[in-house]
Amino acid sequence: MPKPIVFISHINQERDIACTVKSFLEEQFLGTIDVFASSHEDSLQMGEDWMGTIKKSIVNAEIIIIICSPISVMRPRVNFEAGAGWVRGIPVIPLCHSGIQPGDLPVPINSFQGGLLNSKEDIRRVFNRIAKLLNMNPPLSDSSEFYQKITSFEKVIVKSAISKDAIFVRNLLSRQIEILKYSIYASTRDYKEQEEIYLAGNLSQHSFTFNDTYCLFNFSTLMIYTLSKIYEVFYKNVHELAKNARFLLSYNNIEITPEMKELLNVFIFSVVKADDWFDGISLIDKKTNSDIREMSINMIKKEPLPPEKKNSNTINYFIDYYDSLVYFKDWIVNYEAVLRSTISEVPPNELTMP
Repeated sequence: MPKPIVFISHINQERDIACTVKSFLEEQFLGTIDVFASSHEDSLQMGEDWMGTIKKSIVNAEIIIIICSPISVMRPRVNFEAGAGWVRGIPVIPLCHSGIQPGDLPVPINSFQGGLLNSKEDIRRVFNRIAKLLNMNPPLSDSSEFYQKITSFEKVIVKSAISKDAIFVRNLLSRQIEILKYSIYASTRDYKEQEEIYLAGNLSQHSFTFNDTYCLFNFSTLMIYTLSKIYEVFYKNVHELAKNARFLLSYNNIEITPEMKELLNVFIFSVVKADDWFDGISLIDKKTNSDIREMSINMIKKEPLPPEKKNSNTINYFIDYYDSLVYFKDWIVNYEAVLRSTISEVPPNELTMP
């Protein structure tokens, strides 16, 4: 008489967890069940028709266990195999790990009663369900070695997910970050110097004083902003980056470290630092009398350091501009340090895993 089959649905990146669950079930049930996990060599031999073998195992399974993580639940394969169990009318049990909770599961997996892979109580309930199919008393489900392995796997998977999502953050914000860097360089150096400094690429070592910010009225050399002044490019991209930061903080399908969340929140609330000076400087720039603009530039060059605000004086707008350059320069340096630290925590081959 063939043994009942327990089918474990998982993605290849989580094969170690699936194989651990398979071994644990077979050992505790003393070989009275066959546990199929496609990543395990006992379930799928070399040279076999793997699609046919998986299909046959689903058709013959008595119960399906879905290994659910923030990554796996987005994959078609896991959802397809869960749906196959639902069509057959057999028990489908989602077991969650690495931060996702049963209540967070997407449709259709959330229609099944699930549990946590690292919960002794939930694993006990899984054992009871399998034992009921076998018409036997459930074996012991308490194994410190099993739960230690699951915890270790979770740490690796969470770190990998955070690192990959950090690359997503980097790619989404890279355009605005680079334009803000350019704006800082271009505001504080003339055309001859700015390209050499920008190509060097070390913003943390770029020092400037209030007297250096007179270039803010220059036209941008960026192709996408050829008709814009430097201060306009700076202002626009502060707001563009803030918009993308809001998206990242509201997007539930990515994992962001607490440090990165804090930085993004800080940036959003710091947009007012650009708003403080924009209207005033824009008004000065748009005056038809160019003498006012030239007078402002000379005022910036000659102002004693450190600059001090004065009552009802146009220099206050330029002091606010200088302060925002310093502020956002420091923010970018901190942001890139957090990004490098997060991405470097995962091996390079993991970063390109599909």
